[in-house]
Amino acid sequence: MMSYDIPWDFRQNSNFLYLTGFQEPESIILMEKLSKEHSKIGMFVRPKIKEREIWDGPRCGPTNVTSIFGVDYGLEIDKFKDTLKQLKNQSQLSADNLFINNPHNWNEMFNGLGLEYQEAEAYVQMMRLVKSPAEISMMLESGQIAGRAFAETMKYIKPEMPENEVSAFFEFQVKKNGAKRMSYPPVVASGNSGNTLHYIANNQICKSGDLLLMDAGCEYWNFTSDITRTFPINGKFTDAQKEIYEAVLDVNKKCIEMARIGQTVDSIHRYSVEIITNHLLRLGILKQETMKSSSYHKYYPHSIGHYLGMDTHDTSNYAYSIKLVPGMIITIEPGIYIDKNDLSVPEKYRGIAIRIEDDVAITSTNPLVLTSLAPKEINDIELLMK
Repeated sequence: MMSYDIPWDFRQNSNFLYLTGFQEPESIILMEKLSKEHSKIGMFVRPKIKEREIWDGPRCGPTNVTSIFGVDYGLEIDKFKDTLKQLKNQSQLSADNLFINNPHNWNEMFNGLGLEYQEAEAYVQMMRLVKSPAEISMMLESGQIAGRAFAETMKYIKPEMPENEVSAFFEFQVKKNGAKRMSYPPVVASGNSGNTLHYIANNQICKSGDLLLMDAGCEYWNFTSDITRTFPINGKFTDAQKEIYEAVLDVNKKCIEMARIGQTVDSIHRYSVEIITNHLLRLGILKQETMKSSSYHKYYPHSIGHYLGMDTHDTSNYAYSIKLVPGMIITIEPGIYIDKNDLSVPEKYRGIAIRIEDDVAITSTNPLVLTSLAPKEINDIELLMK
């Protein structure tokens, strides 16, 4: 609940949705392995109560879950504890074979029943790490919806417009085209605010001559997109802005090209650091005589990317050292951030913050960019905004 009897918009737990397709709250799936070839799957869901459905809308109910969701049986959720007791009495439950997702919601019940368990999170994430062709097609649709919304937003923005209006316009565009919700609170950062990586206040006025760094995405049937574009509020890059932008775009393109089988997010990140460091030296932002191996971090303080899927930071249990295989999806998001008060860099670059982020699916051949409809070439952006 947001407050008293005002609910937040419900968003299903990603692992539960992945296993069931079921979108209602207060639901449990129980999977029993009976033998090597056979299993039994049940769902415990809210009962159909006419008085509640008048207020909150229809419920599936335990009878319908078998025909609609393909499970072997359905029961009301208050039968779950009794079912566990029966399994315990039949000596079918132990810490060796009891796996729980979302254990923090159930600790009290399991402790009361004297049951020990292991967490299932890592196993479900292992399944989710590599996407099926159907999942990739959903991710592509999510990326295209968000990409088109970026193009429309670039055409819409004008100087003196509030950041939150830009945010609202983007959200309208993605929802108009089929998205359920935003992937995360969007970053709509004008001017120096772009140097705050997770700036979500979105309460400043967009000024002519400044850049707007916008990091936003949407959920299409619970599959997320995650895009960042940086563009001039008045529609025209300055020469200094172009220099930094072209450096970041160069890293973005080269790292996308590297997103192939056998690489890792870590190896791509190390490559991005090498390229960005060379650009920072070339532009005079770093000085060869005073540079250390970590000097780049002041201007590029985050990783090149992360796994993407049903969650924006998907399958977070898995390290970035895992070799990429077909079906994995990652983001590629290099950036250069120069605070307006950083007196160590040439004055023309101060206050410039640029990030360019795309979503990339690993395939058996070339990387598949899911977010190609979001303009990122300087000429394309300026022509579109004109």
